[in-house]
Amino acid sequence: METCIAILEGTLGAGGMDSPEFKEYSRRSNANGEAHGGIVLQKYSVKENLGQGEKPDFILIVEYPSYEVAVDTFTCEEYKSIIPLRDIAFKTVKILLMK
Repeated sequence: METCIAILEGTLGAGGMDSPEFKEYSRRSNANGEAHGGIVLQKYSVKENLGQGEKPDFILIVEYPSYEVAVDTFTCEEYKSIIPLRDIAFKTVKILLMK
């Protein structure tokens, strides 16, 4: 089985990382990712966007045991239950899976 790389890109909401929604989402999202075997390979704060669109605040690169596990990580009931927190904590979130 081949591993899967997920690239998570996000733009924070008005409260930034200090908002209670961000803190709770981050805690639960990290626990969910770890429970599915996700390993954070890199974390980046984005300084500047020289291309199109809004500059994201961060990019995370996470490795999962397989594509199927990565999909399950972000479609399971636990993750679905924290989407309302995510929607407050972030303006935008992209979860990109590499095959």
